[in-house]
Amino acid sequence: MDAKELQTHKNAYEMYSLIQQDNYKKQKAIEKFVSSLSIEEKISQIFMINLEKDDKFFPVEWYDRVIKNSDGSESKIKTTLIPAGYIFFGYNVSKNPETIIGFTDSILEKAYSENSIAPFLSIDVEGGFVNRLRGVAGPLPENERVSQCLNTDEAFELYSLYAKQLNNLGFSLNLAPVAEIGTEKNQDFLSGRSYGNLENVKKFCGVNIKAYQTNNVGTVLKHFPGNTNIDPHIGLPKIEMTDDEFLQIKDAFAHLLTYNPDGVLMSHAIVPSYDKAPACLSKFWITDVIRNDLKYDGIVFSDDIFMGALIDNGYSPAVASKMAVEAGINCIMISEKKFGKWMNLLINICEDDPEFLKKIEDSVCKMISFKIRRGLLICEYDKKNDIYTILSPDLNEIINNPNIQKKRFENFSETKNKTLDFYNKYFLTTASDEEKRGLFIN
Repeated sequence: MDAKELQTHKNAYEMYSLIQQDNYKKQKAIEKFVSSLSIEEKISQIFMINLEKDDKFFPVEWYDRVIKNSDGSESKIKTTLIPAGYIFFGYNVSKNPETIIGFTDSILEKAYSENSIAPFLSIDVEGGFVNRLRGVAGPLPENERVSQCLNTDEAFELYSLYAKQLNNLGFSLNLAPVAEIGTEKNQDFLSGRSYGNLENVKKFCGVNIKAYQTNNVGTVLKHFPGNTNIDPHIGLPKIEMTDDEFLQIKDAFAHLLTYNPDGVLMSHAIVPSYDKAPACLSKFWITDVIRNDLKYDGIVFSDDIFMGALIDNGYSPAVASKMAVEAGINCIMISEKKFGKWMNLLINICEDDPEFLKKIEDSVCKMISFKIRRGLLICEYDKKNDIYTILSPDLNEIINNPNIQKKRFENFSETKNKTLDFYNKYFLTTASDEEKRGLFIN
C-alpha cells in the first residue's frame, strides 16, 4: 500500500470516527431529553391511537402536568393527553384535501401550543382497496398489480408521487408496505396486498421503502411473521409454519431491513411450532428474532390490541399492554380514542418494576429519534458547549402559514394529477371495472 492509499484510509477512518462521535452526542441528547420527561409523557410516547372528527382536532383526554415555578414550588396545568401518534381511519379523512391539511395542522398546533411532543400522523396506504386516501389522492393499484405491471424504476416513480401527496397532506408515517410472501395459506386474507413471491416482495418492498422515506414519509413493514386466511379482526390466526417457510420469511425481512424502514408491525398470528403467544406479544418473535437475530434497531409496532384476535382469546387490553412492553414492543396500536386507562396501568407497573420502566424509556428514545428524522423535533447542535439539544421546530414553518398551506395544496393537486397520468399510462388498459371502482371511489 503506497502513501496515497494510506492517507485515503486514514482520512476515511477519521471521518468514520467523527460520525460515530457525533451520533454518540445525539444519542446522549435524546437520552437526556427522555429522562427529563414525566412518567405520563414517557408512557404516552408508546401509544398510537385513533382520533375524533375529520376537520379539526378535538381533544378527548387530559392529565395534570406538574411544572416547576421560578420560586421552586410546583403547580399543575391541565394538559391534553397526546400519544406518540395518531392513526387515521376512513372516517377521519375528508374528501376535501384542503380540509385534511387543516386537520393535520390543527393536531400539531395543539401539541406545540401546550409544549407537548408533536405526534406522528399515520395512515394505511398500501394500494387498491386498502388505501384510506382512496378517492382523495391519485389512484394507487394494489401491490400485486404493481409487481405485474411495473419494473422497479417505474414503481419507485409511482410510490414517490404518492409519498409526496401524503407529505403535503401532513402525514409522517405510512403503515406499509406489506412484506408478506403470497401463499395459499394467506391468499384469501391478503388477496392482492402481497407483491407475490419472495423475489417480488424483496424488490418492490425495497422500492416502496426508499420512495416514501426519500420523500419524508416513514414506512412500516408488515405483518411479521405473517398471517393466514383468518381475519385477525374477528379471529386468532394460527400459522402452521415449516422451517423452510420460516427461513423464507426471515430472508425477506432481513433483506428489507437493510433499507432502514422506520418500523416493523407485528401480526396477531400464533405460530405453534415456535411460540404459543400471539406474535405481537411474543418475546421470541420480537426480541429474539427481530432484535437479536435480524439486528433491527427501529420501532416495533403491535397490531391493534383491540382486535378480536386478542380480546376474544384471553388477551384483554390490560393483559396485552403489559405483555407487549415485556416482549419488546415499542409502540402499542389502539383503535380507540382514549388511552389514559392503559397509560395509568403501565405507570403503576413502572413504580414497582425498574426494568419495565427501562424498557419504556428505551422505546421512547427510539420514538424521539424517529420524530427527529421526520422533522417533528429538532436535534440542534450547540457549538459553544459541543452538545446537542432536542427542540420543537418553528411552528410557522409547519403550520399557521396560509402561504405554506396554499403551496402544499397546490403541490398535492399537481402530484395527484401526475399520479392519474401514471395510472392511465401503465394500468388502465388492463384494469378491471372492479379495480377502477376500488381506486376512484372513497
